[in-house]
Amino acid sequence: MTATRTPRFPGRATYRQAAVVLPVSGLLAGCGLGEPDQTYQQAYDAMYPDAKAATEAALPGVEVEQLTRDTTECGGLDVSADKDASKLSAYVTVGGEVDADDRRSLADLVRAVGARLVDQGWRAQIPDRSVVGGESPAPEGELALTENSEEAAEMSLRKADVHGWVNIRADVVEGFDWREVTTSVATKCLRNSEWKEGEDQIW
Repeated sequence: MTATRTPRFPGRATYRQAAVVLPVSGLLAGCGLGEPDQTYQQAYDAMYPDAKAATEAALPGVEVEQLTRDTTECGGLDVSADKDASKLSAYVTVGGEVDADDRRSLADLVRAVGARLVDQGWRAQIPDRSVVGGESPAPEGELALTENSEEAAEMSLRKADVHGWVNIRADVVEGFDWREVTTSVATKCLRNSEWKEGEDQIW
């Protein structure tokens, strides 16, 4: 008997976590503290191809699909709750379902994707307890995990001069014999080069 697969898309949790960090980035940019020249589209283009290719290479025989794609308006005055599309943060998740025939652990699945990103110049991150929600680079080449349990494994990576991060996650699907692996890309709150005052941006 074949069960019907209903993906939970755990990568969406990454977006909720990212939403906590992004206002801080926007606040610093609004104060003129090192605002990046990179646009949100340039950051996305520097991350998404690496993330998708790494996921496909690590999961041979698995159909890797784009599960979610969205943007958040974050431009305008930092003190205002009304944001415009002069700045955007972009979020994309790709993923696939790994059958029980693949005997790799959740951690090994995450590291398999992460290793291919490290080969492309990415660097794993470890929690930085000195800052709420902060991260700092792991030793170069180390495939450090930010979570590793029987239910889930996770890794966060960043790349020099790219204003965003990649999050890899593997989850057990309760009651079924497969695992879900997702790779999520999130840009910081960055300039939207196509925006004109008074216009909304739909990506």
